[in-house]
Amino acid sequence: MKYNVFKRTVLFLFLVLFTTLNYGQTRIKAMMYNILNYSDSEVSQNKTPFLSTILNEVNPDLLMVCEVVDEIGSDYLFENAIIPFNEDFEKAPFEENQSGSNSLQQMVYYNSKKLILEESKVITADTRDINQYTFKINTENAETNPVRMEVFVTHLKASTGTSNRQRRLTSIQSFVSYTNTIANDSYVLFAGDFNFYTSNEEGYQYLIDDRNPIIMIDPIDSPAPPFPDDGVDYFYYENYDSTYFWNNSSFADIHTQSTRTSNSGLIDDSGSTGGLDDRFDFIMMSENFNTSSDLFYVNDSYQVVGNNGNCYNSQISNSNCSGTYSQTLRNALIEFSDHLPIVMEIETPENTLSTYTLSKINFISSNITQDYLKIFLTDKLDKNTIKIYTINGQLISIKTPKNSSENSLTIDVRHLSKGIYYLSHQKLNNPLKFIKI
Repeated sequence: MKYNVFKRTVLFLFLVLFTTLNYGQTRIKAMMYNILNYSDSEVSQNKTPFLSTILNEVNPDLLMVCEVVDEIGSDYLFENAIIPFNEDFEKAPFEENQSGSNSLQQMVYYNSKKLILEESKVITADTRDINQYTFKINTENAETNPVRMEVFVTHLKASTGTSNRQRRLTSIQSFVSYTNTIANDSYVLFAGDFNFYTSNEEGYQYLIDDRNPIIMIDPIDSPAPPFPDDGVDYFYYENYDSTYFWNNSSFADIHTQSTRTSNSGLIDDSGSTGGLDDRFDFIMMSENFNTSSDLFYVNDSYQVVGNNGNCYNSQISNSNCSGTYSQTLRNALIEFSDHLPIVMEIETPENTLSTYTLSKINFISSNITQDYLKIFLTDKLDKNTIKIYTINGQLISIKTPKNSSENSLTIDVRHLSKGIYYLSHQKLNNPLKFIKI
């Protein structure tokens, strides 16, 4: 009798969870990455396999990059790293830099199962262009109830000094001015290597000014302390105080540059050194991502990939920088670039138009298990990995088929704690949920 009551209780809980969690929804993981002077050179070709490692670990849907040297390099990256990672990816049109004489470009690659590129434009600015991409989320109701997102990617002027801060400010002013031409309720992502040393910089403050036509915010809301109102110019090197800049240990978990203390022995030795101590790379978002139910930011999804929060002034591959992000991933990151990538997730309650959830991968028995998870694959996996994530998005397990002929897999989940998990594969638009009891 007690056993039957237990079974009914478990069944009831499952039905509640299934009803709550399996509604149509689409998550989009955006990734911003400074890819360090990438071209089709021998150096770039030799470091490309490390990008493959990074992409397979992160599994982005929208890849925004800067420091692409030319279109040939952009194409090489696409064909040799991105397509092998996910054959559903497409690339935006390549645009030569129209701002100044700098040859480095921005570029965007995207999962066509989730995103439709409707338009791309170039906004001229100081030093480098700001590239704009209008995406429509590829939902089942995309024609009758479209959800669009404006994506801007840039690379602001580097280095300290009054003139460089002014040039960063001028570029931000160009961006803000352009937002006057799009609808005030637009969903906007603004990403790039901003080269800000502190939130006290004029450019950063201009970007987040709540008087702007579209209010932009930092998803993690992590400003440096404001300068004291004491008349001191803390930008002047003799008055410098790291307290008011991101270059201090208090911000160790959000630093993005440099992955290196030395370039010695690395395939690409052109990058900056000094260890991880600056927050240069950002994905900023319009305020409505925090207020809308149509397209919204996934709380706590903003991460600096590879940064375990314990690597201040060290190189990212240092064994003392261990944690959630593996040694293998951190080794790949230091080889590929002097910057770390930024990721964040957004979500819409709508399902994507085409989904492989039923046609490609199915549970053989149940998605409730105590010990083993059995799945059937209607297509061969070709050695691609299946990943298991916690409900909070933490990668905890990877399963790789032994050979390309496998159509079924048995995954041991006995080591997992009770709870809800997600099973992910690049053939899936949305992860499959399962419950460990």
